[in-house]
Amino acid sequence: MKKVLITMAAVVFSMAAHAQFGAKVGFNFANFRGDSSDHFNVLTSYHVGALYENHFGKHISLQPELLYSVQGAKVDDEKIKLGYFNVPLMVKIYPTSGFNIQAGPQFGMLINESDNFKPYNSETFDFSLAAGIEFFATDTIFLQARYVSGTKNVSGNTDIKNAVVQASVGIMF
Repeated sequence: MKKVLITMAAVVFSMAAHAQFGAKVGFNFANFRGDSSDHFNVLTSYHVGALYENHFGKHISLQPELLYSVQGAKVDDEKIKLGYFNVPLMVKIYPTSGFNIQAGPQFGMLINESDNFKPYNSETFDFSLAAGIEFFATDTIFLQARYVSGTKNVSGNTDIKNAVVQASVGIMF
């Protein structure tokens, strides 16, 4: 039993040695896609959050994030804003030390919406697939681009899903 506890502690400490916390902020270029999305246009908004990157060797890591993200679309001059608490879980592949390619699922919970979307009977849970690239400008500062494609309808009344392009800047601690 003692050997098992020592081994588990060694694994946890070795994982923590290759882990970093960080924060990021950026722009969203959000829209809806689907059969009922013809009259929607791109909404420029934002996202902000924290992340934790855990390296498993030199070329691969796992990065869960906690984000607040304003998504939605524009109809004529009216903005439809959907505020989500998102949890992306990104697998990152590092072909070089300062650049990575990333992909993974994103789980979202709708926490607020603009009044003009309430008649659409919004869904509170969103599941998306995300993919992107990241470049480290320094050892701690990174630039990131990501595309997030929703797989669930955002409304019970229409066939529309979230589609978001994100541009971020962040820092690792």
